[in-house]
Amino acid sequence: MSPINIPEIERKARQMRAEEIQRIHGLVAARMGLYGRLMAATALSGLAAIGETLRPLFSWTPTPGSAQGAPKPRGPSLLVRLNAAARALFSWNPQAHRS
Repeated sequence: MSPINIPEIERKARQMRAEEIQRIHGLVAARMGLYGRLMAATALSGLAAIGETLRPLFSWTPTPGSAQGAPKPRGPSLLVRLNAAARALFSWNPQAHRS
């Protein structure tokens, strides 16, 4: 029967524990990076939807349409724009952005 080398076993256990902690830290960092990118993409989508909703408010001109000549084609209604904004916020597909 061979003698048990307790200091060597403890050293190996500490080394394995340190490696496992480093692996877990790497996984957490990768997940946090992914969540950060997802949150940024959602925020940008929301800002773009809000921008498209507010754009008609800042492009309105008080002159009547008959003085400008031919009438301009109208854009989508407010309800359509709000529906598109809601769809953009809640229709994120993680499969579409993989590379």
